[in-house]
Amino acid sequence: MSWWRDIIRQSIFLCFFIVPIPIGAYTIHNGSSATVAVISYALLSLGIPFAYLSRPEAVFGRQEYTLSRNAFVGVWIIVVILLSIIAWSQRSMWQTLPFWEWSTIGRDIVWIVVMYGGVVGMLIVTYLLSWRGKG
Repeated sequence: MSWWRDIIRQSIFLCFFIVPIPIGAYTIHNGSSATVAVISYALLSLGIPFAYLSRPEAVFGRQEYTLSRNAFVGVWIIVVILLSIIAWSQRSMWQTLPFWEWSTIGRDIVWIVVMYGGVVGMLIVTYLLSWRGKG
């Protein structure tokens, strides 16, 4: 199987452990639910893949490449910094988006897709960095 298909498939498995807690926190809809959701997603999106990448079955592609856990942590830190900069610089703009007028289930589906996409994206960049190191 190709490396990118392996990443997509294994990310589905990882997201079964990453996504439910932030979505559960977000759907509570009290004053701190968004903060709890962001913090829990940040910690789980670091911890779960980090632990998984040490497992022998965490291989990608026909060549069965393993991903560097150090590269993953580096990618995760860069993503968190970039998202923090974007959130801080656009803090009032995102609140006026029509997205917030959608139904709760619609917003939840969008957040699930975004969280899954984040895990896939980080693993793809980690794969590319790890693969270059083996070249």
